[in-house]
Amino acid sequence: MKRRNTSAPAPEREELERQLEALQRDVRQLQLEHDLLKKANELQKKAWASICNS
Repeated sequence: MKRRNTSAPAPEREELERQLEALQRDVRQLQLEHDLLKKANELQKKAWASICNS
């Protein structure tokens, strides 16, 4: 039985690798933004709690 070549042609593969790298950068950026917003929300809750309990 012949083995089929399942890898993408070089130019197409390179483009897919570039897209993958871009998506991975986007994921890292969004994770950082999520973490910052989560921390800001925690800080705001603490600030509101201290104002309300004053």
